[in-house]
Amino acid sequence: MAIRLETISAGLAKPLWVRDGEDLRTVISAINKTPVSTIIQPEAVEVKATGIVSDEQADPQVHGGTEKALYMYPQEHYPFWSSLLSEAKGQSIHLEHGYLGENLTISGLNEHDVYVGDRLRIGAIECAVTKLREPCYKFTAKTGVATAAKAMIQGARSGWYLRVLQGGIIQAGDAITIIPGPRECSIAQQNHALLQRGD
Repeated sequence: MAIRLETISAGLAKPLWVRDGEDLRTVISAINKTPVSTIIQPEAVEVKATGIVSDEQADPQVHGGTEKALYMYPQEHYPFWSSLLSEAKGQSIHLEHGYLGENLTISGLNEHDVYVGDRLRIGAIECAVTKLREPCYKFTAKTGVATAAKAMIQGARSGWYLRVLQGGIIQAGDAITIIPGPRECSIAQQNHALLQRGD
């Protein structure tokens, strides 16, 4: 199966409501991403060492910085999330790419196929896979579902972070080429290890 970049998403850091016990408070988060390049409208997007030029991260120590410059996520997981949220909220919910906070929504690749240290070529850029995404309380706040974070790790639906080795221009529709690394630990294996630590 061909591996393809489906959507590029970006967003600015804004207040996000989170529940703290019985109280509600706001924190600054950039989890809300919207598409800036799609298959229907494949706009060119510039990527630098710190990620997409038009994107922000509220807390670079947790999400962002050079080791987590881009967050990549398989579109094949989206039906699961639409179903989970629809059931939890009692209404039919359709999710747009970028909803999970990812920058790059892709097809043809998942957590079982990707290993830490693999390199990915996308358009004019080259990236290295660094680690899985560990969902935090902001992800729970975004979805409004208390079990969402555990479901992400339990089902190996975490997606993964990329370090940018070579910046440049990308756009939706670009093919993705994998250059295998040492292949010692897959992202799915990282999900499993994180789940074991949490039990």
